Amino acid sequence: MIIKHKKSLIIGAVFLVVILLLFLSDQRIKIIDKTNELMRSSSLKYGTRLLSQINQIVVHHSASIGQTAEDYARYHVQSKGWPGIGYTFILEIDGTIVQAHPLNVVSYNTGGVNTRTIGICLSGDFTKQEPSPQQLKSLKKLIKYLRKTLPQQLAVYGHKDYGTTSCPGPHLYKHLKQFQFA
Repeated sequence: MIIKHKKSLIIGAVFLVVILLLFLSDQRIKIIDKTNELMRSSSLKYGTRLLSQINQIVVHHSASIGQTAEDYARYHVQSKGWPGIGYTFILEIDGTIVQAHPLNVVSYNTGGVNTRTIGICLSGDFTKQEPSPQQLKSLKKLIKYLRKTLPQQLAVYGHKDYGTTSCPGPHLYKHLKQFQFA
């Protein structure tokens, strides 16, 4: 009888450990660092800022379907004449989080407020489609990570909150309210 009881306790403990490990692995964030891989201008450079200057996250969509961080970097450098990609992070359709710049780099993501914002772009055209569940999950994890990394409050806005644009599209914009502070 005692042996059966010990066996049940061991099985129960193993089960709890497995559940805990699954929960913790789901909470961890994996960021693919492409800060030295994405196309950059050979002559132009972005400026830098103190991390204490950042107080907002601005969410964008690529307004294109089937493209990646490499495509956006190439477009921003070759077609727009920018020093590099305009976003700090890109969330690919499968939820992969790509970091394009260190947090102290001031890239061109939202005119007039670039110094105080971190630009996050989700791949896709959210005027025509919904963001993938993986992207929304990664966006939640990334915002949580950034709020832990930077001690100041980080409000979340859509690009359209700063001008006449439909970015990040209505199908993504409707999700942003869940990331605001109460």
